[in-house]
Amino acid sequence: MGLKPGTNPDVEAATIQLNIDGKTVTAKDGISLYDVISMTGKIIPAMCYHYTFDPFGSCGMCLVMQEGKKAPVRSCTAKATAGMVIRTEGEDLFLARKKAVEKHLSVHPLDCPVCDADGHCELQDMAFEHGVTNLANAKQKFIPEDTRSPVLDFNMNRCIACAECINVCKDVLMIDALQFMKKGGFNQVVPKGDLALSCEFCGDCLAVCPVGAITNKFSKYLYKPWQMKKTTTTCNYCGDGCQMYLETKDEEVLRVTSPLSWKNKWGDRSETAKGHGGLCVRGRFGFEYLDGKTRLRQPLVREGNRLVEKPWLEAMQLVVDRFANIKSKYGADAIAGLVTARCTNEELYLFQKLMRIGFGSNHLDSSARYGHLNFVHASKHALGLGRTPNDWEDLTKAKAILLIGSNITETNPLTAVRIKEALRVYKAQVVTLDSAVTNMAKLASHPFVIKPGTEGLVIHGLVKATIELDLVDHEAIKKHPQAFAALQTAVAGLSLDDVASQTGLTTDSLRDIATIFAEAPRAIILCAEGIVRRAGGYDNVLKLIDLAWITGKLGRPGCGVNTVTEEPNEQGAVDMGVAPEFLPGQARFDDPVARERFAKAWGAALPVSRAGSSLVEILNGCKNGSIKALYVLGENPLETFPASMEVRAALDRLELLVVQDPFLTQTARQAHVVFPACTYAEKDGTFTNLEGRVLRVRQAMDPIGESLPDWHIMTSLANAMGCQWEYQSVNDIQSEMMKLLPGYYNLGQPR
Repeated sequence: MGLKPGTNPDVEAATIQLNIDGKTVTAKDGISLYDVISMTGKIIPAMCYHYTFDPFGSCGMCLVMQEGKKAPVRSCTAKATAGMVIRTEGEDLFLARKKAVEKHLSVHPLDCPVCDADGHCELQDMAFEHGVTNLANAKQKFIPEDTRSPVLDFNMNRCIACAECINVCKDVLMIDALQFMKKGGFNQVVPKGDLALSCEFCGDCLAVCPVGAITNKFSKYLYKPWQMKKTTTTCNYCGDGCQMYLETKDEEVLRVTSPLSWKNKWGDRSETAKGHGGLCVRGRFGFEYLDGKTRLRQPLVREGNRLVEKPWLEAMQLVVDRFANIKSKYGADAIAGLVTARCTNEELYLFQKLMRIGFGSNHLDSSARYGHLNFVHASKHALGLGRTPNDWEDLTKAKAILLIGSNITETNPLTAVRIKEALRVYKAQVVTLDSAVTNMAKLASHPFVIKPGTEGLVIHGLVKATIELDLVDHEAIKKHPQAFAALQTAVAGLSLDDVASQTGLTTDSLRDIATIFAEAPRAIILCAEGIVRRAGGYDNVLKLIDLAWITGKLGRPGCGVNTVTEEPNEQGAVDMGVAPEFLPGQARFDDPVARERFAKAWGAALPVSRAGSSLVEILNGCKNGSIKALYVLGENPLETFPASMEVRAALDRLELLVVQDPFLTQTARQAHVVFPACTYAEKDGTFTNLEGRVLRVRQAMDPIGESLPDWHIMTSLANAMGCQWEYQSVNDIQSEMMKLLPGYYNLGQPR
């Protein structure tokens, strides 16, 4: 990224002055002249420019006059230098830009009425702005449409060769799946080697295309942009928390678009450290399920071996009666609940309140138990912090990143883009440690393949190497001399040769990794499923914290030990107290002060402090008969857990299984009653992403059939069981949460 010295914290570019349209402007030496002009608030046309990648200079629209030059210069590729005198407007420049528009239109089909970009086309806008009404020498390309990609169609007749798609793929995403190729007398964008497109299919090329050359297979010919309602919301796939636009028409989701677009091409290049505004393949193209035919539209009640549609009142009354009967017969501890971390914070808060106050049971858990809670417990124990300490900007600007046990481009693609920018722009040293050759390993400066299951031993070896090479931060360890002495004792009998032979690394590799991490001024550890979801996950996170501590990377700006979450609201599930050991706000369930505060706020006693079962314990309770009724909200344990867990046998022993889900999952097929729930597109609320930022979820469409938001169903269930909940909307729930968790909704907001 040759034009970005001003964004690199290790390169202090000189400050210069230049004159733009008669005004003196201060800028960094060597950055794009177009960037300098746009920073003044002046926007000049540029169809091949986007602030997220380096200027390309192909469209001929960003022309300016520079004193001392006879012909207009392309401002995007010109570098700002001291003393420049620049003019951005004038009849000569208008005519030069008009000529460039006419050149593009001369080989562009005038098929606007059938083009998906009609009304959202930069070439269309430029033609109107420059008064282009007649083309004297127009000719057609007659290039066949390339429809080989599973999600994108390429119509090169419309292509203006701006290269935005190529540049975002190569520079920002570091995938490099597209190229120019001369065919039929024209430069065309084709997949590498002119083969079928093979990439991550994120669709960022589609987002930045300023014309209709790249189109979305799933929504082709279905809309005009002005016909759709556009709703800003948060993606429901992983914990990255990407912002997205759900675009709907009537009762149908037609497409998903991203903040990244040719329309948002002007911005501060340094801001890309916080995210470039794109989406992944799941976020952009995985939307058809929202209004799919397999959605549940009415409650289902088991009659014999069949699930039969019933009215809401009948199904709800049956559930209330059955729960009441089981509670009366066996006690509240015979009831348990499981919930997905794909629910909103407000729904997760209500779920734990319903279980504890409505049912009187502390047998509850969420999908955060699969791994994220290992990280939370270890971090709280060692640091007093139950979340990750760093954000995307810290990750992007790190000088060393230790990525262990993660296939991050698959699980958290946009967090992966932050690591890619760290490599590309900030010249970070990225170390990957995994049992497979991942996509990130192919890009990393120091990729290492280790034997499966040896992650913990590798960490232990890195601690040993750090101490052996005296890479410790003496200021950090002198504050806790006994702890350091205990750590020295713990690794004293460890041989790096033994570690190397058991893990597949070499002793030199262990020493090199330790040196890279210890000597970097800003160093981040990022662990994921290969650590937190494996046996010993809690201990291995503690070992990583030890490594960060002895190298002085705890509490230092831009440093820390972090994890990623695979579901959108795993952090929110923990924060809302959806775990037997926590109350909302991560207060300990057995803390008498916290118990008294919540009991007073909720107007009811909590279950006894020693009670409570986690996810696996709940399933074991179902299997041994101690748990008689299970309320499953959005989870699907039959497909999540391996056969060795004998989940089907456990569920078969239940007297009541109630499943609440948008779909008839394998677990729902076993249920006695199934409640049809809404997806995230049909409700309001918030998610807490892996950075700990609280993000809005907004309703984009009406509920499908008779499905209802989860909070609505739980409120109805609680009131039918005798609670007096007066929630009429999500805002009412948020008001209660703000009283109990003041400041929570401000998390992640600009300070």
